[in-house]
Amino acid sequence: MIRYLIKNNFKIMFRSATNILILTLAPIVVSAVLISAFSAIMEKYQGTGNFKVGYSYSSKETQTIVIDGLRTIAEEQGISFVEYKNTESKDALEEDKLAGFVDFEKDSYTVYKTDDAEAENQLLEYILHAYYENMSMAVSGQMMQDSQQTADTKEGVGETGVKKIQVLTGDFMPAIDSTDYYGIIYLVYFGWCCIVCGAGLFTAEKKYGIGKREMMSGISELKAYLSKFVPLAAVTCAGLSLYGVASVVLFGVNWGNAFLSILIIILGIMAATALGLMVYSLCDNMVVTVIVVFMVVWSWGFVGGSFETYMFSQVSQVLKSLSPIYYENRALIELSCMGSTDYVIKSIAVSGGMTVLCSGIAVLVSTLRRRGKKS
Repeated sequence: MIRYLIKNNFKIMFRSATNILILTLAPIVVSAVLISAFSAIMEKYQGTGNFKVGYSYSSKETQTIVIDGLRTIAEEQGISFVEYKNTESKDALEEDKLAGFVDFEKDSYTVYKTDDAEAENQLLEYILHAYYENMSMAVSGQMMQDSQQTADTKEGVGETGVKKIQVLTGDFMPAIDSTDYYGIIYLVYFGWCCIVCGAGLFTAEKKYGIGKREMMSGISELKAYLSKFVPLAAVTCAGLSLYGVASVVLFGVNWGNAFLSILIIILGIMAATALGLMVYSLCDNMVVTVIVVFMVVWSWGFVGGSFETYMFSQVSQVLKSLSPIYYENRALIELSCMGSTDYVIKSIAVSGGMTVLCSGIAVLVSTLRRRGKKS
């Protein structure tokens, strides 16, 4: 019996294929617009590569205290310091095509830079500022003349008399461009709007009294629920899978781990289907159902990164954690960036839990409504 109902509901849904087509084409159009609009803002960082910087100094003390330690740190960042004597800074920049030139004095320094090496100069200035800042904080009292002896006898002090800097790194969002971000998150967002694909099915159910026939046939509410759940989820998966292929072919979206990404998307669609059917069972009206579901999905999308990238969003983490779309977005984005993420388990748990909870409520409400009509 349930196989017949599922097959029949598939046929009814495909008679109103316009909504299915809209759900497939809408994310393509929206993603294309946003990818183009925000391509410069979310452009992936490109490394500067190795480059040379010239320098000169006014005293031997400056070389001992500053330059020796700075050169070691700079080399780790791909910056090679080249010493110049009796050479004008501007001449060295032009003749040797340097990215920058630094004149070191006793208590200060001057940076000369070229217009075509902006990224390199930003890195250079950052390193100089950080080094001098840490040096001024670390040096206490008079520096020892024998720096090697100091390094051996005083913990944490190097050759220059400057305490070694400990670099701490915290959690961060790896670089991702607009193509991958918007190409991914709008499949998720429109997947949560899948209830529109069931408009033809619910309309036919009202028009032809299919619900009454099911009641008279004695079929359980669980089977009646599954006869709607399965085709609605399957049609949505099929429609959005076409978008998934198009996103790779047209935009070059990187989905990272394909298996995990597909699993997360399917479970998200199942949760969205269960949510829509639960709201419909409570409202018993298709128009009201669409309005309520869209309001909920829009709110979840707003805090979950569908309209403002969740990495830069000012919304508190507490609100983000209340959105199932946030978990799905973050899991897929980090799979694209890194190939793995802790949010895979969280997304699966949230989507799976929502599917069970919403399905249970929908079946319970339909059972109570059927009993009320019989009495």
